[in-house]
Amino acid sequence: MKNALAGVERALFWTLAFAAFAAVAVGLGARAADRLASHYDAERASYAIVRVTYPEGPEGMEAAEAALRAAPHVAEAAPMSAERAAALLAEWSGAAVRPEDMPALSLIELTLAASAPRDVATRIERALTRNGVSAEIIMAPQASSGAGVGARVRTAALWGAGAFALVMALIVSLAARGIAARRREWVIVMADCGATRSQAAGKVADEAALLGLGAGAVGAGLAGAVAIAILLLAIPGAGLDALRAMILPIDLIPLAAAPFVTAIAAGAGARAAAGQFHAQAARLG
Repeated sequence: MKNALAGVERALFWTLAFAAFAAVAVGLGARAADRLASHYDAERASYAIVRVTYPEGPEGMEAAEAALRAAPHVAEAAPMSAERAAALLAEWSGAAVRPEDMPALSLIELTLAASAPRDVATRIERALTRNGVSAEIIMAPQASSGAGVGARVRTAALWGAGAFALVMALIVSLAARGIAARRREWVIVMADCGATRSQAAGKVADEAALLGLGAGAVGAGLAGAVAIAILLLAIPGAGLDALRAMILPIDLIPLAAAPFVTAIAAGAGARAAAGQFHAQAARLG
């Protein structure tokens, strides 16, 4: 057999490469969607509002802030300003609200620590009570207002990327049958010489798999370069150190898997076509 690239049209190689590129790009996009959904869920779960009911006025707010600063599992506590409340109301209602029209607020925004337990609201309420403050802890609702969006986005991204990868693998498999078509005469000669179907198809499949491995590596490299360029453009001032901190090992799975999946799909397609040619030659012989 000749070298895997000898006699193979460049169009076929780039067809496989761009199929791998598309699959990797969608896979990286799915990972980005997963990361964003996880970040959204974490921010949503870590946000709470404390409504101070007693004592009223500045005295109650000061006592509540002091208790919250010392409370466990509270990363940050800040009184809600009139501007912040007006912005939230405008966002929720869709109508403009002026900060000067807002009444006096007894609300404190909380950012909870990542290690906060499920009963964190009860613990914070107890800490406030020990400091002589009565308050209501308002957590993000579990059945509305965006609950479950992150999980649905992650599921959709995973299944969508998987389905797209299967389609690209099918395209690679069908395109690789062209290698077997160009080796048809060789397969017929092998059949006439007594080679088994597995032997003849295996040689062609090895050639196609090697071609797919190279094309998959090229496609994955192009997708990785495009992804890094997009990150650098989306995050001004980001350097290599920032990228290393942002990119997790699991994010590299689409890049690492693409060459091998492309090789397997190409080898399978060429093997199936070469096996058909061998069977035809064996019947004619």
